[in-house]
Amino acid sequence: MINMNYLNINKLLSVICICAATSFAATSQTSTESILRQIEENNPQLKAAAAEADAEKIENRSGALLENPEFEFNYLWGADGIGNRRDFRVTQAFDVATLTGMKSRQVAGQNEMSALKYKSERLSVLLEAKQACIDLIYYNALKAELSTHLEQAQTLVNSFEKRLKAGGANVLDLNKAKVHLTAVRGQISQVEVERQTLLATLKSLNGGQDIILDDCVYDLSDNLPADFESWYESASKKNPVLQYVRQEVTLGRKQLSIDKTAWVPELTVGYMSELTTADKFRGVTVGVNIPLWSNANKVKQSRAKIAAAESRKTAAEQQFYFDLLAQYNRAASLKANSELMRSSLSETDSRDYLLTAQSRGEISMIEYLVETDQYYEALEQTLSAERDYHQALAQLNAVEL
Repeated sequence: MINMNYLNINKLLSVICICAATSFAATSQTSTESILRQIEENNPQLKAAAAEADAEKIENRSGALLENPEFEFNYLWGADGIGNRRDFRVTQAFDVATLTGMKSRQVAGQNEMSALKYKSERLSVLLEAKQACIDLIYYNALKAELSTHLEQAQTLVNSFEKRLKAGGANVLDLNKAKVHLTAVRGQISQVEVERQTLLATLKSLNGGQDIILDDCVYDLSDNLPADFESWYESASKKNPVLQYVRQEVTLGRKQLSIDKTAWVPELTVGYMSELTTADKFRGVTVGVNIPLWSNANKVKQSRAKIAAAESRKTAAEQQFYFDLLAQYNRAASLKANSELMRSSLSETDSRDYLLTAQSRGEISMIEYLVETDQYYEALEQTLSAERDYHQALAQLNAVEL
């Protein structure tokens, strides 16, 4: 099942700021959406898929045309005194399916199939881009938080250096602070590697053009559907994969009707002339093509194809329903978990107090490092939970792209 998902996000003034969901609500409506539109326009895979769809539509149109007219010319040499003979004939065959427009309607359905194949490819590409954007927002947020952590670690080192010179600290505590600072720098470096990898992925999807995305907050207007069943009815009508398998059944039934008309004799009408030295004959020629053998088993074959298409349709609908139900339940669970973690984290944020308390000697260096590391570990888990929720939501809402 085609998966794809799709969150608008807030524009940050600086990557090193602390991400706050309410700070940039007025500017959160265009960043990711704008990136997806760029990728839709520039993605080479989608350009190739669009060209292939156009080629298929041109090929489909040839199936609704009459058979080629037939031209025939004969030149016969006669015996001495009789003269030569020249025959000319042009004929055109007509079949019921073409004359009644059945083939034209079939071509329209085939063109719709080609369009659905493109839509499926488009959804897959945009979903990949959307998920990359969500991951990038996560790393932007993590980098912003770690930048604050880095500032505090640097402040701690500076404080210990001053205190060491004044005789109020020892070298061991200063070294611990420096190791802590180095560890935070390493974390930021690792996060930056992940950011650059995601930016490279988005650049590739965008046909080699750079993508800029500094946001670190997800759009608060993206919510889980309140009722799964009613939402599913709408989503199932928009999903291109389901539309494709349903269209297969429709086309199969139309093809069955066309194959049934193949047993109707084909009419051939034309003009013919026969010219000799002494006589000239011109007139109309009419013929009938009786399909005694060429259409054997075509109707049975069409019925078998319809049965197979209906089975594929049923299987696809069932898989789509249960896949979406599982994704919905997972997204709901992730949403509750991420909200709980964010609420708990907000209530236990004591970073400023810890730094002040340590500088005053109220807590030891070890206590400060343990408490700080615990907080940032919980912070990373919270950001990861929020990312997982929005990834699940993006997959769930892929058909809306």
